[in-house]
Amino acid sequence: MWERIIGVIMSPRETLRQTAEGELWKEGLLIILLTSVLKWLSQLAAPEQKLLGQLERLTGSPLQQYSTPLDSPIAAFFSSLSGDLISWALGGLLFFLFAKLFKGQGTIPGMLAGLGYASTPFFLGAPLMAVTSGGIAGYLLRSAIGFATAIWVAVLQIIAIRESQQISTGGAIVTFIIPGILLLLVLVFFILLITALILMAA
Repeated sequence: MWERIIGVIMSPRETLRQTAEGELWKEGLLIILLTSVLKWLSQLAAPEQKLLGQLERLTGSPLQQYSTPLDSPIAAFFSSLSGDLISWALGGLLFFLFAKLFKGQGTIPGMLAGLGYASTPFFLGAPLMAVTSGGIAGYLLRSAIGFATAIWVAVLQIIAIRESQQISTGGAIVTFIIPGILLLLVLVFFILLITALILMAA
């Protein structure tokens, strides 16, 4: 698996085609889980969180007050993890179905495998965001790294769609954009629904 992760960075087209042909969706799922945990840890290790931790030790009192269970780091972890898993599974299904308009020939497991491996840049971007310095310069640098990583992942997802479904680049771009908007709306709906249910139960 690690050879293919490196391959996604060095030669994405060939590697993503191989993962789709091998229908390595279980490896794709593992990558989604690992990158989700890594992104969460990088947020905890951000300079702002480190500063709060140092101030808490100096003052002897907690500075971070969580007004609801939704504000806690554990809740943030499960929210991020569920969001990543829903995006991966539902996105793979939508991309697969929409690619049929362009005579897509791939499979759903192949699509999921490609999308999972397309998240590989987070293995680099998340740690870089965690080790940047504080202040305005650090914030701008982290924002730039996050934006660049997101664009990189989006490009790899388009390549994964093209290679797994055997369609043109233009068809892959359209397949990525339109279901992506629908997926975003569905995710927002689910997040609002889950938040409302938790608040009602609290």
